[in-house]
Amino acid sequence: MGRVPDVIGLSLLTSRTRSTSISELLCSAHARLLAASSIKTTSPPHRRPIEQRRYLRLEPSPEVPIRSTNMSSSPPYNKLSYYTFGTPNGLKPALILEELGLKYDSHQVNIMKNEQKEPWFLDINPNGRIPALKDGDLRVFESGAIMLYLTDMYDKEKKFTYEYGTDLYYEMLSWVMFQMGGIGPMQGQANHFRLMAPVYDTYGMKRYIDETKRLISVLEIRLSKADWLAGDKYTIADMASWAWVKGAPSVDIDMSEFPGVERWIKRIAERPATEKAKTATGALPDDKIKEMFDGMKAKMDAKKDEAK
Repeated sequence: MGRVPDVIGLSLLTSRTRSTSISELLCSAHARLLAASSIKTTSPPHRRPIEQRRYLRLEPSPEVPIRSTNMSSSPPYNKLSYYTFGTPNGLKPALILEELGLKYDSHQVNIMKNEQKEPWFLDINPNGRIPALKDGDLRVFESGAIMLYLTDMYDKEKKFTYEYGTDLYYEMLSWVMFQMGGIGPMQGQANHFRLMAPVYDTYGMKRYIDETKRLISVLEIRLSKADWLAGDKYTIADMASWAWVKGAPSVDIDMSEFPGVERWIKRIAERPATEKAKTATGALPDDKIKEMFDGMKAKMDAKKDEAK
């Protein structure tokens, strides 16, 4: 039995005679604890008061749904549904889905209408961001996690990954995380300040465009002497960075400064699965994207003139 708080024990000892039994004291202390507590309790059958135990009945909060886990099986379940939109992050897992030739249902979540914040989608990704994947009842969110899940579960021949635990596996993983923690966040901010910010912010533009260029220069170190980022084959490391870096010219980055990266971008763009992935996400054709971004930059430049 848990220790009776000193204050209760002292109160009982001073309010009872020496003839009071230990079991009576314990029962009285237990009753006081229950009276002071707001937590519902139940007590199992017992033979003697000294054997009493306090049991807590924990009830789930109605605000936080509890997801059931099927312990009788494990992935893969071969029931893939992919929730995406025509953005770099939305494109990344679509590339590996198409390269592996997997059967999946593609659902375009219109982030322009905030569909990613609707309750049905928040049940798949509580962060309210695309992309997300379901395999049966299993959910996976964050683009990098989805790509790793798909190669772990479905790329049994290791066509676009490497054997877990090998040097090349961790080389590949390093480049995936380089994109997740570097290129994606920095180029995303460069896109914001150059294309979408409410005011013309010279500092914000320069900071994030310069950092994006620096990160691309890191890719150039590798791609100036190799075709792919990890080892001698196309992997999810390449897919992750390609989906972002191909759009660098939209923030005024001259890709001719990075000839190795330019060749790599072209090499991936020519793969048949790449075009299929773009279609699955609802991405605009490249010429339409350029036209749209040119218009956005013109509006941003006009804000600079207005601020003078």
